[in-house]
Amino acid sequence: MKSNSERLAWVVLLASFAVCLTTAVTVPVAARTFVVRATERHRVSLEVQRGPLRVTLAGRGMPVAVAENREDLPEGTVVATDSTAGQLVFRAPQADSLVLARVQLYDNTEVVLARARSPRYAASDLPHSVALEVNEGRVRIGVSGDESSETQVEVRTPHGVAYLTEGSYEVKVNGQTMEVTVRTGTASVADGSGSLALGPAERGIVNDGGIQGPLPGARNLVLNGDFQDPLEPAWAVYDTQTDPEQPRARAETASDQGREVVDLVRDGINHAEVGIVQEISYDIRDFTLLELHLAVRSDSQNIAGFGGCGFLSSECPVIVVLEFKDTLGTDREWRHGCYTGEPAEGWPLYPWTEQISAGVWRTYDSGNLMEQLADTPPAVIQRLTIYASGHSFDATVTEVELLAQE
Repeated sequence: MKSNSERLAWVVLLASFAVCLTTAVTVPVAARTFVVRATERHRVSLEVQRGPLRVTLAGRGMPVAVAENREDLPEGTVVATDSTAGQLVFRAPQADSLVLARVQLYDNTEVVLARARSPRYAASDLPHSVALEVNEGRVRIGVSGDESSETQVEVRTPHGVAYLTEGSYEVKVNGQTMEVTVRTGTASVADGSGSLALGPAERGIVNDGGIQGPLPGARNLVLNGDFQDPLEPAWAVYDTQTDPEQPRARAETASDQGREVVDLVRDGINHAEVGIVQEISYDIRDFTLLELHLAVRSDSQNIAGFGGCGFLSSECPVIVVLEFKDTLGTDREWRHGCYTGEPAEGWPLYPWTEQISAGVWRTYDSGNLMEQLADTPPAVIQRLTIYASGHSFDATVTEVELLAQE
């Protein structure tokens, strides 16, 4: 009996020691694992630029028409466009001002928000993570990071998958191919047969034949179009006005929801104009593609109490002018203007102007200007001017690119 009691005592003692040791090890490991691996959802919003968009919330089944901005989209949401456009904005859960990614949706596009997560605790080494399914159409993706964690975006398509780091990208999907273009940053494109690394100004194509590339992408003729650096020396600022007693207009760089912008601002009466100009002087006579891209927003404008572009259709809160010489050496220019509000009765509007919603970002792409200007083919791009004109205005521009490809 004594032997059995001693044996039982030893068993209990050793078992207790094992339990104690296991607890001492597993509890801290489990706690650390939780801290390192715990995530929380991004704040994902949908900005409607040209509505309505078709939105199917996760678990709802049927799409609904959405004409106004939506906040806090859940994972699993499907957003589709027709002849419409919108933008998904991903914000960090701990800081609403920190924008981690922007996804611009163009015409006839369908995107599924598969995942949008950030590490819950600062001790975690996990990245900010976004996963999208692009079933068809065209998207432009801007990826940002912060000091604590990088941002990784995974884009799944019926043809393959692209992994994006901090930078700017375009993804096109149709029934036959997926095309990924890197403006800035680096990307990896993969399908079942292999993978391809892409750098700035490179693109890759995935189809039934596999992966093609790296192929040359369009080069950007504009310097400092994202305004990460001071305006000068790439841009020159100018301003004019008819009444010297009135406040002067200003062109100033600023930070706006995670990206650098230029604000064009004035509060006064009578005519004034302020803008930024970049000399380009680039020969493009052997090029087949020329496309202008920029993001604009007009928060307010007032021309004697009206919107529009004034009684001569020349005072828009945002006007872009591209000056060029054609193949005969003649000086020419191309224009596009954006305005908010309604003009007074009888005020004209040029065909190159468009109305945009106040306070909403509008991503503008010109299309191929080499085709549009075929009657006067551009030979040398001289300069690009972006300006605001009118009485009172508050407009913002960023993401300025003039893309050219041979």
